[in-house]
Order: sequence, then C-alpha cells, then structure tokens
Amino acid sequence: MVSLFVQGQNYRNDVRNRAVFWTEVNLVYKTAGRWSFQLDHQYRRQADDNNGRDLNAFRHPLLQVFRPWINYQLSKPVRVSLSPIGLWWNWGRVNDYQPTTFFQEVRIIPQLQITKPAGDGEFVQRFRTELRWPSQTDTLTSAYVFLSDGESQEVLADRFDVRLRAMARWINPIFKRHKDDKRWYSHLSIEPMVVLSASAARFDQNRTYVALGRQLGENLRVELGYLNQFTVQRIPDDQLRLFRFNHALHIYVYFENPRRSKAESDSGPE
Repeated sequence: MVSLFVQGQNYRNDVRNRAVFWTEVNLVYKTAGRWSFQLDHQYRRQADDNNGRDLNAFRHPLLQVFRPWINYQLSKPVRVSLSPIGLWWNWGRVNDYQPTTFFQEVRIIPQLQITKPAGDGEFVQRFRTELRWPSQTDTLTSAYVFLSDGESQEVLADRFDVRLRAMARWINPIFKRHKDDKRWYSHLSIEPMVVLSASAARFDQNRTYVALGRQLGENLRVELGYLNQFTVQRIPDDQLRLFRFNHALHIYVYFENPRRSKAESDSGPE
C-alpha cells in the first residue's frame, strides 16, 4: 500500500522584465602539459525592478563573483574542471518600496566539457553541478557564517542545494577572408537548469545567449552579446509565482598566457 499526501497552494502568476548588465573577465594560465588554471571575475548591475520601464541597466549593483578553476585536458575534445570554492555576493532586487539587501554565497563546482567540430566551427556540450551554500539572511545587517546564519531550523533544512546545468554551445567563424581566418565568430548557446533542494526538485532557470566575438590577438579575445535569463521563482508568503526575464548586455574578455600547451582554451562565458 502506498499513501500520498499532497498539499496544494493557489499561486498567482506574474511576469516581469528587467534590463541588466553583465561583465566577465577570465585570466588563464596554461602549463606545457594538460593542466590549466583559471580565475574569472563577474560583475553585474541592474535597472529598477519596475517591469522594464527603467532601461538604465547600470543603475544598481546586482552581483559580484570571484571564482578560481583547475582544468585538466583528458583528451583533445574532453576537459574536466573544478572550481574548489567560489565567492558570490548578491544585491537584492530594488524598487521604490524595498531597501537594498545583500546576500552571500559559497559554491563548489565540478564540470565536464566536450568539444567537437561542427562545420567550420565547434559544438560544445558542458555539464556543470553547482554545490551551493547561500545565505538566507540579509548580511548587510548580520554577519555571514558559512553553515549557519542563526536562522530557524526550517530555514537551515533548506540551506544547501544543488543546481544541475547543461549547456549546448555553437561557435562559428564569420567574415572570413580566407579558409583559416577565425578572427570574427558568432556564438549561440542555450542552458537549462534544475535545482535540487530539501524542499523540492524543480526547473528554475534557462539562459539563451547570442554574441559576436573577435580574436584580438593569439591570446586575447572579446565578445559582445545579448543574454536572456528566464527564471521561475516562488514567493510562498505572497503565494506568488514570478516569471522573470532579465535582458542582459553582456561583455566577455578572455586572456591567457602565450604558451604552447596540450590544454585547450575555454569556450566562453559563465
């Protein structure tokens, strides 16, 4: 005999849009062998949270990240990576009636990347697992402690969660002057995400990214793109299900040391 207990709630649905600005800078050190070491820094800003009426994406801070990586090239197409610890600082959504809040987070991230030829370009599959310890209290007013902020047992039970991410990415040379000209390229990716926590397992986000990139030198490239971040959030206190579209102007910079190496270059942002 199997018994099921289901508790339903009537949630209101709300759709909101917001302009944001994302930057990411990657510094990479390659060894002569298969190892490479990487540090990325992300910084994001946001407009007022008024459903897209404010187009100034630089108005308020949104997020800052420092994240190191250790990469190992198993074979030419396959690379495994680990971010042993990443520091995330999140500023809360702002409007005329809500003060700015500040939440901190620690993440550990293993990753697998498979790169295959696709026409003149390459097709990338990336699988990432984020082990996340987010703060659940506003740390502008109280200190952040890694495993406890002094919350109630109900909050602590949901303190740790896991996000599973699967990306498909296509990078293709454009504006070619000759067969081997790969200075300009287009970049298209899609990445759905699922969150596993003590309370539920649910799809919570999808990112679609399109960009134009330029190889400025042998070891330096930049991208300018548009990223659509679709998220699903539930606010139980208000019985509200929030569908949010963040429309991001995205700038990406990648720099590596000039060395012949068996380690391949990183494929792109985030």
